[in-house]
Amino acid sequence: MNTFGWRTRLKYGLVAGGLGWLAGWLVSFPFEFAIAWRYVDGKIHRLPLAMVEGSLIWAGFTVFMALIGFLPLILPAFLLISPGWIVRWSRWLIPAAPLAAILAVNERMGLLHPYHFRHPSAIRDFFFSGPNFFVITFALAVMWIYSALAGRRLRADRAPAAG
Repeated sequence: MNTFGWRTRLKYGLVAGGLGWLAGWLVSFPFEFAIAWRYVDGKIHRLPLAMVEGSLIWAGFTVFMALIGFLPLILPAFLLISPGWIVRWSRWLIPAAPLAAILAVNERMGLLHPYHFRHPSAIRDFFFSGPNFFVITFALAVMWIYSALAGRRLRADRAPAAG
């Protein structure tokens, strides 16, 4: 019996990606609130509309960020790598996923240049930002959820049938 066909891997990957996006969006929400508060400049009656507009824009931006990392990198890995291997190495892969995501984003932002290691204010400013917290949470949640789903399926397949 083929317990992990490509459809099952795809389904688990998409579930992990969707829940990872939701987790990342929720973790980065306080940054969105701070921006909206600064935008309304103390005029509290404008805050609900600013939050709705900002949340919709932030949701679109984070979906784009998630797709940019998920479709070319994470989903092919889930489809090609054995789920048993991912579950077996999940203690290393779960913390490695956000670390790899941070390094990729920092490389893209040019923050891994030696100048920034001598003057780390830009790295510090970017680290405490909504996009960075989204990327960290998204990568962590996707790897954790996929390995939990795959592990549950593997344990269910090994369990003796009640009869």
